[in-house]
Amino acid sequence: MTSIKETREAIDSRLDKLQAKAESVSAQVKLTVDEINERIDEHEKKLSDATVNLLNKLDAMVSGETMEKLERKVDRLEVQLALGAADTRDAINTKKSEILHAVAELNAELDAADAAIEREMAAEFDALIEDYVKGVITLNAELEAMEELYDLIET
Repeated sequence: MTSIKETREAIDSRLDKLQAKAESVSAQVKLTVDEINERIDEHEKKLSDATVNLLNKLDAMVSGETMEKLERKVDRLEVQLALGAADTRDAINTKKSEILHAVAELNAELDAADAAIEREMAAEFDALIEDYVKGVITLNAELEAMEELYDLIET
């Protein structure tokens, strides 16, 4: 079975990150701050949906104790994703840091759960992990693009 780290390395290649960031910057350049925040909200929703879908599928695959740990980490991530729009560079930087910290905590729990899942469920789990990781990468690219736009505005 593929770990979060292995999946992230496969999907998170330099080219993929640059492409996602370029697409985000290209789209954001033409938008107002409110419209940019709407885009970020959309990507937060997609990541939230992928995370909830992953958690729902894992419920049948892992023990009760493992599931409780995962639910706590998902709850923390959901809180970070639900926080309001950021309207300054510092606010967006803080928001990004908090989301990425919550993602790192969830990733550690997912890697631990990965070891407990039986081989016949491996392909389904890997597909869910891939959707989740893509959501993280896309949201991070949007947040980084917004940071860079603030840099341009402030200089």
